[in-house]
Amino acid sequence: MTRQVPTQCVRFKGSGYILLGVDQNLFSPWDHGIHPENTDSSNWAGFVAHFDIPDEQLYLDYLSVGHTPPARKRLQRSLSNTPDQLDATLDELIGDYSLPSLNGVEATDAGMGYWHYEDIQLALNYTGALTLCPEPGQHEQDYLELVFEKGCLITCKTISPPLSDDASRIMTEGFSREFDWNNLDNDPEIDPPQQP
Repeated sequence: MTRQVPTQCVRFKGSGYILLGVDQNLFSPWDHGIHPENTDSSNWAGFVAHFDIPDEQLYLDYLSVGHTPPARKRLQRSLSNTPDQLDATLDELIGDYSLPSLNGVEATDAGMGYWHYEDIQLALNYTGALTLCPEPGQHEQDYLELVFEKGCLITCKTISPPLSDDASRIMTEGFSREFDWNNLDNDPEIDPPQQP
């Protein structure tokens, strides 16, 4: 299984964190007419969002989305030599969809099937809590719980890691190499011992 990249990161007081939990949807590209595609097995969500909290206000700062322009899709299908009625129907339904601007920022081609929006500075009207863990390699940082009301930071408190160190490493760096994925049939936690 391909390791998944963290899809939502937060910069707070000059430090980077990975978003572990939210009370409700923090940001949805679909709400802004952006339809990410799964162009890479390491990012099933099809997008990566970076948030910033300057002056205790929550902003979307950066967004990278998987996107294949329709002209490229048509070219890829024509090269495969399998045109059919479905292709014509898809072309009609998709049209010439291009990524819309986001808070006045146009998407630029970042390569490898990704397009990005930089310096968006879109103020978010989020109400709820965010649970943050330090980015890998920043072990001196604490886990945080931030509470917002209409995008404004209300409280910030240090919390205990919600999971063990091993589980946190697994969540932020991928699956443990020590786990024997090929020996699931003999796992005592999954299968009880067999009677002879």
